[in-house]
Amino acid sequence: MEFGVIGDEEFVMGFKLLGIKKSERIANDQEFEDHLNDMFKDKEVGIIIIQPEYYKNLSSKSKLKVDTSVKPTVIVLGEKLSDILRDKIKHVIGVDLWGN
Repeated sequence: MEFGVIGDEEFVMGFKLLGIKKSERIANDQEFEDHLNDMFKDKEVGIIIIQPEYYKNLSSKSKLKVDTSVKPTVIVLGEKLSDILRDKIKHVIGVDLWGN
């Protein structure tokens, strides 16, 4: 299982420095959605890491796919990590670990 990263140049560069090879640098929302769909088709990718700035502009269909996908799991990593991660964990395991 490999990690995949999709985001702007600075976001992707940090993950490349950590050794993640599957990455896509994007310039606009449509390009982001296209690369996201391509990464969903890649059977080697088990976790996709994306930026919240692009997540919020996804189409309803793509957002639903991101929110409900288990393999690959999509992690929105950035400023709003805690709320998005909390919702993802609650959806996957059915329990709110924060207890609120």
